[in-house]
Amino acid sequence: MHESQAGGDEGGAEWSKADLEQVTVCLACGGTRFAVCHEGLEDLLGGLPGGWGYLACAACGSLHLNPRPTPATIGRAYPDDYVTHVSGENANSRDNGSSRVWRLANGYLNARFGTARYPASWIGRWIVPLLWPLRQQLDYFFRHLPTKPGRVLDVGCGNGAFLLRARSAGWVVQGIEPDPLAATGARQEGLEVASCSIEEFAPEALFDQITLSHVFEHLHAPDEALRRMRIWLRPGGTLWMSLPNPSGFGHLVFGRNWFSLDPPRHLFLPPPYQVVAMLQAAGYEDVRLIRRGRGARSSILPSVDYARRRNGGPAGGGALIAFVIDVLGSWFPALSEEIVVIARQGK
Repeated sequence: MHESQAGGDEGGAEWSKADLEQVTVCLACGGTRFAVCHEGLEDLLGGLPGGWGYLACAACGSLHLNPRPTPATIGRAYPDDYVTHVSGENANSRDNGSSRVWRLANGYLNARFGTARYPASWIGRWIVPLLWPLRQQLDYFFRHLPTKPGRVLDVGCGNGAFLLRARSAGWVVQGIEPDPLAATGARQEGLEVASCSIEEFAPEALFDQITLSHVFEHLHAPDEALRRMRIWLRPGGTLWMSLPNPSGFGHLVFGRNWFSLDPPRHLFLPPPYQVVAMLQAAGYEDVRLIRRGRGARSSILPSVDYARRRNGGPAGGGALIAFVIDVLGSWFPALSEEIVVIARQGK
């Protein structure tokens, strides 16, 4: 990396200068000096034309896509076959099975979250807690919802798959989804979803929990979003977030081929303790990083594929790397492939 002021590639022929904006201030710490981290990245997921680059804040290490699509043009970055455009009910149904492991998992989930998943083995409530990487994965699956149901808001709910899970656990659910296609699909499942941005949303009642799963990195003004969402929580309510970890071993091993860079959709990737600092600065209390458990394969295996496509490297090894990351992340939350954090609205 070399020192640079904010700048970079113009993003490709189909993105005019008016479609893009420059990052000059770190969204995490307010720093103004950056190092060029990655340049000339293609969009291997969506196939959009152009070359993209990231800047790393010299003060806190947060990554910023630069230049980045403006709020008015960012919708063009999401292809019609984007992951949130598939049926939420189908996605929810696929997250189940009839194997012995699934029977144990469902037995644990029924006891832990009050669901009625089937098929289920009642001994799962006793066995799964002993298998801590699996237990951590299942707790993540339900976003560490409290035992007592209440009102939950999922920001960037996509097709509503999580809201269907939360509803099955007795929660009153609502979503925000700015993508009209995804929002329409979620409503077809009988979910209440506002098709608007965070800035436009006006809740009619406070929430016991707000969740953002891989949404924070897509926001143009994440610090403002944190402050806004805090006032939507009842006193003592919690905010739950997950996002890619740029300080993890996935980025360390794969560099520019790391799947979770995902330009031009991922605008901002702060490291774990900077996420904590942002939440504290926004007025949240009891901010905690949570162990993710199993789950690195969804990012690591595509990273192996990206490295092969760009460099002609070997196509294997991803499963072993993911296993090592999962073991580390099951003990040390800051080393996981994903950042998972919970914060409380002070009473």
